[in-house]
Amino acid sequence: MSNEALKAYKKAQKVKKKRHRNKHWFFLRKGDSKKEIISKLFTQLMAVVLIACILILFDYFKAIFVNARVNSALQGLYGNVSGIFNSGKLLPNAEALLKINPETAGWIKIEGTNVDLPVVLRKNAEDGNTYYLTHNFYGEEAKAGTIFADYRTTIEANRQSDNIVLYGHNEADNSMFGDLDRYKKNLEFYKEHPIIQFNTNYEAGQYKIIGYFVTNVLPSQARDGVVFDYHNYIDMDEDRYNDFISNVMLRTQINTGVDCKYGDKFITLSTCSSEFEPSRFVVVARKVRKGEDPNVDTSLASINKNAKEPDWDVIYK
Repeated sequence: MSNEALKAYKKAQKVKKKRHRNKHWFFLRKGDSKKEIISKLFTQLMAVVLIACILILFDYFKAIFVNARVNSALQGLYGNVSGIFNSGKLLPNAEALLKINPETAGWIKIEGTNVDLPVVLRKNAEDGNTYYLTHNFYGEEAKAGTIFADYRTTIEANRQSDNIVLYGHNEADNSMFGDLDRYKKNLEFYKEHPIIQFNTNYEAGQYKIIGYFVTNVLPSQARDGVVFDYHNYIDMDEDRYNDFISNVMLRTQINTGVDCKYGDKFITLSTCSSEFEPSRFVVVARKVRKGEDPNVDTSLASINKNAKEPDWDVIYK
């Protein structure tokens, strides 16, 4: 055999051995050393973790895409409602949504944000405050859920609760109530978005924000054991109203200058907050009165330096 042929043969043998090694680098085989076994098991574990991460990310982005598509379709179906009126009859916009979901209660919108969404009301004590945490407007299972009113709320043609409490997820992509975070201790953002548009099925209404705050959920999260149960102020007599307003004003991160009086109607937006677990970020707004200028003089607004904040020493031990 010539030198050139010998070199070619040796080279071919090396390639063959390399292919053989590569073929068995991942799977266990008889004769593997202890070191090879450990290495292959670790590689297999990392592969499983990688596949799991890819699947989780796929589900996450798929959920975002589906949620965006659903909201976009509903926005196109609902359209715009302008003005403030109460005819006692169904709004045409509401009729279209009610055909899809008879639990439709209205529509909420904050101009210039992602809050532009249908609101539902499930009058069921068993799952009225839980069902739409995991289901979209079409009743399909969905992580982002749907904005929903507390099941104890009344929203009828000629009567509505004193305070309509709405719940929604604080989504990482700022969908649902995720954009509410932008209000936190942000005076400029408030000045640009001082109004919440909330239409029931029968009436188009505007609400002036009076305050917002982060609050604890558990008594153990406060030295005094106090929890402001803002979600339980739905229908209020005068004493209950005074208690509600005093607690909101005590905690609000900003002073808006918007006045309130007994007999006003309110809307309260509630979502999870990221400061500690569990916590809530709450935005409260007062309905524009009949004949009142719907514009807000935001020059009156200021940061509330004396706001009661969560008991950080207790929360963070």
